[in-house]
Amino acid sequence: VSTGLMNRDYEIITSRAVSEINHYDGTGTAMSIAANRVSFTFNLTGPSLAIDTACSSFLYALHYAWRAIKSGDCEAAICGGVNCIIDPRTFVSLSKAKMISPEGISKPFSKKADGYGRGEGCGVVFLKPLKKVRLLVRQPKIRLVADLDFVSPPLIIT
Repeated sequence: VSTGLMNRDYEIITSRAVSEINHYDGTGTAMSIAANRVSFTFNLTGPSLAIDTACSSFLYALHYAWRAIKSGDCEAAICGGVNCIIDPRTFVSLSKAKMISPEGISKPFSKKADGYGRGEGCGVVFLKPLKKVRLLVRQPKIRLVADLDFVSPPLIIT
């Protein structure tokens, strides 16, 4: 499991006074634990890491997941990326530093570039070498092996 994460908005909005700290505060908002929570929930073994390289976090998570498969550390990988903008402080700070485009649009490598546009989203991919997928599909009793829902087991029709 590789996750690309950036921003600490949730941690910021849930920070409490010392007298209000509970047993979830120790690791509950730690970005380093995000991939481990997925591994634990689905009883997955193998590499499990969270990566924060700002805007490229998901791409680096994807890179490390693919390298883990190619090196034999795992047979398949779940790779996800998420960015949520739920606290205004970072946006205000970046605006004051004149880093945010007034139009809200990034224009990389353009003479009209005037900052960048922030965005949020989430995506998850399941990675497995195509040769292994083809071997599974070639088994005579299996006609369909497909499922994009990571909550329930895959649907296999025989």
